[in-house]
Amino acid sequence: MEDRTVWQIDAFTTSPFSGNPAGVVYPCDSLTAEEMLKISRELNNSETAFIQRLDGCDVQHIRFFTVKQEVPLCTHATVASYHVLSTKLGLKSGEYRMQCKAGLLPVSVESLPAHPRIRVTQKEGHFGPLLTDEQNKKLIEALQLKPASFYKDLPVQIVSTGNAKVLVGLKNKHELDALSLRREVLIALGEELGVPGFYLYTFDQADEQITAHTRMFSPGSGVEEDPVTGNAAGALALYLSRYTNRMPEGRASFMQGEAMGRQGVVSVIVNQLYATVLGQACTVFETHLLL
Repeated sequence: MEDRTVWQIDAFTTSPFSGNPAGVVYPCDSLTAEEMLKISRELNNSETAFIQRLDGCDVQHIRFFTVKQEVPLCTHATVASYHVLSTKLGLKSGEYRMQCKAGLLPVSVESLPAHPRIRVTQKEGHFGPLLTDEQNKKLIEALQLKPASFYKDLPVQIVSTGNAKVLVGLKNKHELDALSLRREVLIALGEELGVPGFYLYTFDQADEQITAHTRMFSPGSGVEEDPVTGNAAGALALYLSRYTNRMPEGRASFMQGEAMGRQGVVSVIVNQLYATVLGQACTVFETHLLL
């Protein structure tokens, strides 16, 4: 039996009980994938990060699990992990690399006493297919909206920076906030597309500080709604840089979590096909796991 430390971290915020919560567990070298999945279910966050023992080099090995499965990358849990590494495990300011299922990704840390600044450069962006007319009809049914609710000049498209999302633009923030899903229809569409996550955005009520308001739904992967989603924010920033002029100097900020009472902001810098997500986090509690 080994004593492992478990942290509950709120990412993309510096205020507890807002932003996106993630579990972080260390050390995890002897844990099986089945045990990691069970721990994730027990913690019941959208994702939990498992950090292997540090060996003094500049590469950190991290795995990410939802309550249903392992996922290749989770940006908010990455921010949470490096918050723990910096504030609890002695990681100093500098440039690092994270080895995860999505590959080897650059991470930079600016150590501060309470809330280190973390930058995560995601995988090279990939623009997948647009939804077909029939798939768009299924999406409209799943969201219980009308065709007029969607931006005509911004097609619904799959975009990936390591964990693909379906990007869906809505004209009206009230409709975004008041969404009532037909979840089984959305799950079935996600299975058809091979992408369970749907990231909805609107420019309605945006301003100089906030590029868009967003919501993220992924019931097919066990996440009914995610409060603040770094992977999706990176994909949306690449999408907007291709299709719009809403990203002066290649920067964007997305507000999410308002409908859940867990508001947070994700900032993104785009350089060609690469998105770098910026964030801070705060520790909510620390405990121990005997396993």
